[in-house]
Amino acid sequence: MSKTLKLKSGKSFPVDNIRKIEPISDDERAAMAKRYDKPVADFASKLISIEFADKTKVTGDLSLDEVRGQGIPVVNIGGERYVPATNIKAAEPFTREDADKLKGKVTLTQTFRSRVETTAGSLLSQATPAQVLDRRARALDTAGQGAKGPKTPANG
Repeated sequence: MSKTLKLKSGKSFPVDNIRKIEPISDDERAAMAKRYDKPVADFASKLISIEFADKTKVTGDLSLDEVRGQGIPVVNIGGERYVPATNIKAAEPFTREDADKLKGKVTLTQTFRSRVETTAGSLLSQATPAQVLDRRARALDTAGQGAKGPKTPANG
């Protein structure tokens, strides 16, 4: 598994600092074009948005499949938000008490079922804790199959 995400532009980022990855929609590309007063075609290569631990963002010129192709397994935590599987430390139920603590600070427009703890901070997820952890296990298992080879009594 790769510890660095490399964009086609030549920029590289440590995977453990990535909070989440989201695909960029056509509407979002149109909004970027309007914001910078440039043609939409200038933003056609922007395929993903990468958010880091400090909540800064950068747009990337890779698809999610290309991210996976670099040996970075990602987990869909719901709402088209993806987290590097290696960054997920825990998933806990998102309770009514948790929601009450956020009142006045954040407007919750979705139904969240879990709080996912990552190396780059906490995220709310529409998936249950069991779903998040199962997706993480499958992503890590799939990513490791090519590198580890078949299981034997020697390598378990």
